[in-house]
Amino acid sequence: MTHNDLKSLFLGYCRKDSGTPDKQLIGMEYENFVFIPDEDNPEGGFRPLPVDGDSGVFSVLENLVELTKDSADPLEKVFEKDMLLALTSPSGSKITIEPGGQIELSDAPRNSLLEAQNSLQSFLKLLEEAVSGFGGRLLFQGVQPLHSLEALPFFPKNRYRIMFPHMLNTGSLGQWMMKASTGVQVSIDYASIEDMERKFVFLNRLSPFLTAIFANSPLIEGSPSGYLSYRSHIWEHTDNSRSGLPEAFLRADFRLEDYVEWALKTGPYHLKRDGEGVLTTAWSFQQLLDGKHPDLIMNMDDWEEHLGMLFPDIRIKNILEVRVIDSVAPQYSLAIPALIGSLLYNETAFASVQSILMDMPKEEFKIYKKAVAKDALHAEVNRTNFAKTGRLIVEKALEGLGSAEENWLLPYFEQYTKGSLTPADETLELFRECGENPDKWLAAVLQNDTYWVGHDTCLNSLFCCIAEGFLSSVPRITWTE
Repeated sequence: MTHNDLKSLFLGYCRKDSGTPDKQLIGMEYENFVFIPDEDNPEGGFRPLPVDGDSGVFSVLENLVELTKDSADPLEKVFEKDMLLALTSPSGSKITIEPGGQIELSDAPRNSLLEAQNSLQSFLKLLEEAVSGFGGRLLFQGVQPLHSLEALPFFPKNRYRIMFPHMLNTGSLGQWMMKASTGVQVSIDYASIEDMERKFVFLNRLSPFLTAIFANSPLIEGSPSGYLSYRSHIWEHTDNSRSGLPEAFLRADFRLEDYVEWALKTGPYHLKRDGEGVLTTAWSFQQLLDGKHPDLIMNMDDWEEHLGMLFPDIRIKNILEVRVIDSVAPQYSLAIPALIGSLLYNETAFASVQSILMDMPKEEFKIYKKAVAKDALHAEVNRTNFAKTGRLIVEKALEGLGSAEENWLLPYFEQYTKGSLTPADETLELFRECGENPDKWLAAVLQNDTYWVGHDTCLNSLFCCIAEGFLSSVPRITWTE
């Protein structure tokens, strides 16, 4: 295969022009933790959801299948050999398990933010019911806040068994990324290579501000970590050969070839042959392409599989994936695609924010990433004040949404960004109110049931809810398979 062959894969992803019905879908991936009562602790408390047993991951998956078997969209089991791996539905949604037992919804394409909100709410209510039999509770934080790496379970998917020990060779926190982090991902379609390149540079420059605006992971092993987005800090120390924010991705003259060249320098964890995984961590994809592996000849399926094993802040596949945002409480989750969609698809908002972002020296973005991981909107680097710029970015997005659609984003802005705050700031406030007792804090959060959209009550104002009555007219955010 030549480099032109590799590039041709992306050309195949370019479909109808922007603005056609196929370009008006929204897709999200949403991860969360599940905790269960700690029956071995005489003082009570909670522990992470295990993998096995009557109150484990496999039981949760079985419960979800049972709960939906008579519905219009029943969940079906997916196996890896004899192991229950995931669930899929006829509508296209998928439920998967992350390495530390985190549960992820990869939602089907939705026509509007309202549909996406309803789907997420239905999923979380279903998940809540699936864990209720053993007292399970859902937690929405970007990092597992209390337990050590060793105390967290491990889901034995084949790829995870390869990745987990390999992470010790690539960074100091890669295993924490696998077992202890959760995020919200939004996917954006592109109509042409030029359209993709333009959006890609914009999103890469926007990414530190997205991390700052939605920071929600300040606790680690029961104490403040010193970072408002410890999840972002974890990614900085995971595997710099396949993750992060390469400077080439920030340049105004970025071209797809730059991404291809970057992707060739790292290798896949494994590739499939005859239904089995062949370990490939010792070779870059370029070396595999050059025939360095004694038994493998590369094909386009390998290239596509490899692209899914890269973890930059913004990933290019058949869509553009925004991957830098901590998991947030469900009632605020739709603020994320509302913000991104408004900026990407409203030309006035795009141009206004682009002029701000492109004026920033590309050499400073590595500093930005470190600064926002630590201080989120409180960060300031040279001329860049993240509170001021973050507020301006959200204001421009609100203008792009207009009065008919602003309620997807406005409550989050009023609760947090307008006052230079993030969910992480509220987490730390509640932690202090709980006497910095991690078990008391966790119990307070897990006993809360106000995270459903439409509830009127709050827990120490930590989970304030968005008003009902949203409209279905939304910015064009898309998800394609």
